[in-house]
Amino acid sequence: MALYQAEKLAIVCGHVAFVGKDPTAFAGTSVPYVIDGAPESAAAFGVAAALAFSPEETNLVLAADVPRCPEAFLAALLEVAEAIHAPAVVPVSGGRPQPLCAVWRRSALAPLRARLDAGDYSLVGALHAFHAVLIPEEMTAAMPGGAPANFFNVNSPEEYEALESENRADDRGGAASQPPRR
Repeated sequence: MALYQAEKLAIVCGHVAFVGKDPTAFAGTSVPYVIDGAPESAAAFGVAAALAFSPEETNLVLAADVPRCPEAFLAALLEVAEAIHAPAVVPVSGGRPQPLCAVWRRSALAPLRARLDAGDYSLVGALHAFHAVLIPEEMTAAMPGGAPANFFNVNSPEEYEALESENRADDRGGAASQPPRR
């Protein structure tokens, strides 16, 4: 799924990097791998590592586990973020901010690192602390590809199988393609 997401980001942004703890699974790819360097497992460390690595002020962060999020939504999100100068521009879907499918600016790095150093690993808490702009749920849903189903989070083999089952059903019905099979 990470490779699938990287392909989408390359189309939308041009520059892509993987971020995580262990680059082993990505050996042999041409995509740079950034090790987050934290012993703890928290997404905030990945966002901080991505911001520190990127030479760009504006960065699109996309987790590997939201494979339904289409390029059209990512491009629309970048457009919205261009009009809003905030440390992060984050869509809301399913009643929750989606900080791992959001635009983050390098200006968020120092306050994010300060929170991490203080032991606060909550990305949602960070969004509120430094006044990120949250795109209201109804506006997120109205964006191209912003349907709530496109934020389906795949974190287990069962959720992956559910996604695959839906893809097979869609394939029989002629719907657009989804993430590649394993």
